[in-house]
Amino acid sequence: MNHEMDNAHFMNEDFVLTVQDCEAVCEHMTHHLMRMQMGDRVAQAMLLRECADICGLTAKFAARDAIYARNTAALCADICQACGTECLSYPDEMSQHCAMVCLNCARHCRAFAAMGMPRRRRQREMEHE
Repeated sequence: MNHEMDNAHFMNEDFVLTVQDCEAVCEHMTHHLMRMQMGDRVAQAMLLRECADICGLTAKFAARDAIYARNTAALCADICQACGTECLSYPDEMSQHCAMVCLNCARHCRAFAAMGMPRRRRQREMEHE
């Protein structure tokens, strides 16, 4: 097996775990808001759901090194940033924790998206042109 492919696999594995953690934290926070019947936090709940959903998709795309994994990660970064910022506006400990997880995920997603298309995929696409 090629070392470049090995390194990419481990790098994607760490990234996938980070994004999956964000998905789980957002799902848990959504459940908490529903359980506590915090109807005044609709914007937060909506962003939490969107964040969890895009994180789930991003993790799947990154895990299989999908063609649009980096595009999805860029969108994930935007949504995680918005969700983290919204969660920061609430003083409770769970919201603050969720904010830190989301903002961390946004940073990782931006970095992953900025890496561009994997070299072997670029080569395959150039062969088909």
